[in-house]
Amino acid sequence: MNIMERYELENSREFKAAKELEHALNDYGWNEKRFAIAVTTFHRTLQQTLFRSMVEVIKIMGSEGYGYDLRNRASHEICKKIVESGVLEDETIPFI
Repeated sequence: MNIMERYELENSREFKAAKELEHALNDYGWNEKRFAIAVTTFHRTLQQTLFRSMVEVIKIMGSEGYGYDLRNRASHEICKKIVESGVLEDETIPFI
């Protein structure tokens, strides 16, 4: 990523939203199941948008060039298996 791309990324609403999520996750009291249940209260279109975003995260984290260490190796390996399975390419996730 070049300097201009990094600048554009850091000034995007997606980056700001990701940083807010990072802040919420950085707490030992974070409850993944509660978060997942909370997502079910979103408007159905927004649930779909979140899922499309999560698919992109899986693709990036599962890629060969993704940097990882022992702290996130399991996530990388699981994402890699999902990507290699082809399941993410089988269907498109429409915006409805």
